[in-house]
Formats: sequence, structure tokens, C-alpha cells
Amino acid sequence: MPPNETPIIRLNDVTKRFATPKGGVYTAIEHVTMDIAPGEFCTVVGPTGCGKSTTLGLISGLTRPSEGTVEVSGKPVDGIGQGIGYVFQSDAVFPWKTVLDNVAAGPRYQGHNVREAKEMAREWIARVGLSGFEDRYPHQLSGGMRKRVSLAASLINQPRILLMDEPFSALDVKTRVLMENEQINLWSQTSTAVVFVTNDL
Repeated sequence: MPPNETPIIRLNDVTKRFATPKGGVYTAIEHVTMDIAPGEFCTVVGPTGCGKSTTLGLISGLTRPSEGTVEVSGKPVDGIGQGIGYVFQSDAVFPWKTVLDNVAAGPRYQGHNVREAKEMAREWIARVGLSGFEDRYPHQLSGGMRKRVSLAASLINQPRILLMDEPFSALDVKTRVLMENEQINLWSQTSTAVVFVTNDL
């Protein structure tokens, strides 16, 4: 990150501990310091259980640090923030909605009327290569196609930050590589800062 640039995400000496069912304490991450610049694509690589998802939870405001500070856009994180998208490992789509309605859900929630939301959704559906599938339901799509729906549904909201929690790990190798390349292409068209966690080098 350039020395004079203010990070959009800053973790300063962060430690997170959880209580265990038996009354003990489990330290998920310890003394983590990290700065991420606006528009940066940051990949966090590590084995299962090393605290990658915990780090995303701290950035999103879903959990709070035990020690240290987490800041987004220069302000301490004290709850779930606006302008943050989250793509999970499991499919996070509404099974009862079509592709078009899934992708349009974000703009509708933000106050756009149905026509505007669906126009925006069609544009993003095209960007992720799903034109012609607008009327399909998630159970009618392959795993890779459902991931594209999730990406479109997150990026349509133009988040300042996109958190991705091993989103392609359940896909076969060929589809995973394709989706990773598509993710890079989509990110390059935005100013979104991405934090991508994975255990796959």
C-alpha cells in the first residue's frame, strides 16, 4: 500500500478468543496487524482452523476483537457496517427466487423500484455470464452457476469491501479455476477492496 494512502481496512494487533463448551478459551487469531488499501485484492491463505473466517467476521462486524482494534474507512467497527458484501462458502441464494429476483433483491432492499432493480440485475447477470438463465431457480443451476449468482448479487450493490470466505472450495478443480479467473476480471472493473480467504495455494 502506498505510504500516504489511508487503508480502507486496518487490523491493529488484533486477538480473538472464544469460550469453549467445556469452559476453556480458544484463541482463533493472535496479534494480527494488516492494512488493506481501497481497491486492493488481498488473499489470506492458511490451513483450516487458522482463523481466516474469524478475520472476515471481525472486518464485517459480525464479531468483535478480544484485543486490538479493527477499523473500516478510518472508523472503529462497532457493528455490521454498510457497504460490505459477503460471499460465503455455501450458496447464499434464495431457493424460492429466480436468478433475476435473487440478483435484484439487493437493489430492491435499497429502495429501487422493481423495474430499476431488474434492469440492474440483468446487467450483472450478463457480466457473470448467465444471460438466458434469468428465469431459472437455484436448484436448476450447477454449483458454478450458483456461485456466479452469488457474485452478481453481492457486486450489484457496489460494495466498498467484498469479503469472500472460501467461496469456490466446493467446486471441481476446472470450475474453481474458471470462477477464480472470472472473479479477478469482475474485480478489475470495480473499485471494490476484496479480502479472499482460502486454503488452496
